[in-house]
Amino acid sequence: MVAIMVLPACEGPAGPEGPPGVAGIDGEDGEIGLSLLNLVVEAEVDFTEEFNYSAGFDFEIGESDNLLVFMLWNVVEDKPLWRPLPNTVFLEDGIILNYNYQYTADFFSVFMTGNTDLTEISDDWTLNHYFRVVYLPGNFLQSNAKIDLNDYEVVTNALGITEADVVKLD
Repeated sequence: MVAIMVLPACEGPAGPEGPPGVAGIDGEDGEIGLSLLNLVVEAEVDFTEEFNYSAGFDFEIGESDNLLVFMLWNVVEDKPLWRPLPNTVFLEDGIILNYNYQYTADFFSVFMTGNTDLTEISDDWTLNHYFRVVYLPGNFLQSNAKIDLNDYEVVTNALGITEADVVKLD
């Protein structure tokens, strides 16, 4: 024989509020800064002899994260064409220029090298260059392994970045 017992649930009025808890220790407020989640920054760079044809920026990078750097190469029908670094340019007379980047946990730089005296090449190759640095959280690469990391538009679309989201560095 199986007996089924039904117990009614009882609920009464709310009781009085309890005493306040023990106060905890307040932590220090953090610095207000940039969120690195889905971050793209833009910098204008002049490659000059004074700075050894390089430009450096303080920029904290997580241990499992990565950076991609793109150089504004041209504007076609009002649409920017971003080339990934490293980028090699072949000029007349066998001159070769290289634009590249490097980074550590708290710094990144873009730089220019060549097989010639860089003081003798046209300012078109050294001045007023725009670079976009795309911060890639480590988990982004795990879940987007098949995207073309050489295509700025593909990468920023996958990150959900719009032109309005790009942060300009001074």
